[in-house]
Amino acid sequence: MSHNQPFASSTSRWFFAACILFVLYCAYLLVEPFLTSIFLAIVLVVVGGPVYDLMLKLTRQRRGLASALTCLLFILIIVVPLVLITGVITSQALDLYNTVSAMLAGNSLSEMFNSGMGRLGPFLDKLEEHTGITRMDILQHAAEALKYVSNLLYSNLTDLLRGATNLAIGFALMMFVAFYLLMDGQSMAQKAIRLSPLPADTTNQIRDDILSTLRTTMRGTVFLAVIQGTAGGLGFGVFGVPHALFWGTVMVFASVVPLVGTALLFIPAGTYLILSGDVFQGVGVMIWCEASQVICDNFLRPRLIGGGNIHPLLTFFSVLGGLSVFGMVGLILGPLVLAVLISLLEVYEHYFMDSPIETPGDGPTP
Repeated sequence: MSHNQPFASSTSRWFFAACILFVLYCAYLLVEPFLTSIFLAIVLVVVGGPVYDLMLKLTRQRRGLASALTCLLFILIIVVPLVLITGVITSQALDLYNTVSAMLAGNSLSEMFNSGMGRLGPFLDKLEEHTGITRMDILQHAAEALKYVSNLLYSNLTDLLRGATNLAIGFALMMFVAFYLLMDGQSMAQKAIRLSPLPADTTNQIRDDILSTLRTTMRGTVFLAVIQGTAGGLGFGVFGVPHALFWGTVMVFASVVPLVGTALLFIPAGTYLILSGDVFQGVGVMIWCEASQVICDNFLRPRLIGGGNIHPLLTFFSVLGGLSVFGMVGLILGPLVLAVLISLLEVYEHYFMDSPIETPGDGPTP
């Protein structure tokens, strides 16, 4: 065999491919515990690229210093607010758990609902007449729901406190990866693109689709969710809903639920206030949150997403599937996987479906 053609035989090529696959699998095992931090670092670098470019100009093209300043800015934007509100949210969550437990153990819940349902007497009478559901049934189901929510809050809070150390280590690793990706990410991406066996324009198209989806997801999902959660928490505080900061934080996650969104929280909250006798506050908080949701969905979302070409139905399943498979990271990873699939299908359509199929005996088209 010629030394200039070491892979001339199929055996040598298959052996080399098997070696690459084996080493790739070993490399995957090495980084598998840190994949979440690496992925979040990539997202942070893609979204924060313009900030790094600005820092490069300010530091006269000193990549190390620009990367360090960019990471420091990320820490100030992410960590400092998180640390400031975590203690308050934790306190409110524990207080809410104790309040709900005390209400379930005593008669205050029953008295509140009986008083509130007294105002809904005609409606409840018709409901019982047509469905057989009595007021005691409503009270029992409401108590069971509150008990479930209180247990859920307690368990989630315990998991959060138990995983605080791992969360800090994961964030430090994410910033460490982001530091080097900001400096060398483009050169690493170019090397990866050169290794692709696909045509250069096809590889670039897939890369552009992935980057566009990352930016769109961050703007249209994460940033918009923070806006809706902030607006909802502010409305809760203005109209006197207990533990407003905690529920505003929960609204950040509820806002990504398609079709329903933050209504999962502000409708029960408004109902709670109405049943407690605060009709004005109950109606006001529902109007406030519904108005903020309409503004975000109909005015801000189209401007933040721009020309995104993923159908809402597909986005619905990508978000829910991402949450189910990957956890909270699935909010970003689910739509990203869908974008890669759509990009590959477009490549298939372009290279395998657009060309006319020639039948035997057909001559060339004049």
